[in-house]
Amino acid sequence: MARYLVDISVEPIGTSSTSLSKYVKIAFEVLKEKGLKYYPAPSMTTIELDDITTLGSLIKEINDRLEKEGVKRIVTIVKIDDRRDKENSIDHKLDVIKS
Repeated sequence: MARYLVDISVEPIGTSSTSLSKYVKIAFEVLKEKGLKYYPAPSMTTIELDDITTLGSLIKEINDRLEKEGVKRIVTIVKIDDRRDKENSIDHKLDVIKS
């Protein structure tokens, strides 16, 4: 069971296009390589983390990959759900709202 659900939005600024899908795919590649469970939504992605201290290195890796693609400025928005009394997982949250 994950302890933290982290909503993250990584916004590259100053690219040559208004489309961001190329950059979103890069972020997803990092999440897949790390073996993290995630749930993409239209403007943010929810990630399950067992250890919140890994969040900083995860953001750095995503930003470093984006820089390799020519992105010079990145704004990252983060929301952390640290639930300590009950299960905190993407699947549980989705099951609750579906029932």
